[in-house]
Amino acid sequence: MSEQAGYVVVDVWRAKPGMTDEVDQILIAAAERFRAIEGIVSVDYARVDDHPDMYLVIFRYVSKQFREEFQETEELRSTMAQLRQVWDLESPIFRGETFV
Repeated sequence: MSEQAGYVVVDVWRAKPGMTDEVDQILIAAAERFRAIEGIVSVDYARVDDHPDMYLVIFRYVSKQFREEFQETEELRSTMAQLRQVWDLESPIFRGETFV
């Protein structure tokens, strides 16, 4: 494994009915804060074509360890508490180390 390897997490989220604007606002605010955290390489949110209430969420980290540390932050906990009111976690959720 290369020393440059990272860790990627891909989730699919779905806004609750009528809540896409609220989800958008939370994600826009969170993206800026999350991207400033050491160990996070990138954070991307995309709406899925033909499913405007569904979001593809991609987080890239320096390593799996950074992912685990990020999961313990108050920043993530408070954002997830807000999101729980307006979205549902969907499947599949993919996680894996990068190799190139």
